[in-house]
Amino acid sequence: MKWMDRLFAWMLVALGGAHLLALWIPKLGLLRGPWTGGAAVAIISAGLMNAVRSRRKSDRFLRWCTALATLLTAAMCLITLYRFSGNVLHQPAALAISVLAVVELFFCVAR
Repeated sequence: MKWMDRLFAWMLVALGGAHLLALWIPKLGLLRGPWTGGAAVAIISAGLMNAVRSRRKSDRFLRWCTALATLLTAAMCLITLYRFSGNVLHQPAALAISVLAVVELFFCVAR
């Protein structure tokens, strides 16, 4: 389980980096909106916090701060999916990131 926790944390960082890259390359077109850069920074920071948390299991403060950051990131992605509730496949990045964030939130809380 420890390796899965680390893998999902680094996948969040990679998807956040792709989200940030999509901000600067307009031909990607999958990710759009005025807050794309801020969302990418939130996703990357949640992923990095989860990567650090997976190494330091005994730090309770870090665990709960990471849980809060991951919860906010998952909520942001789920709100985006709710906005496109007719067809969630129009936002594949939000779908993937929300699944990863919910799994990481489980790892934060379940310990």
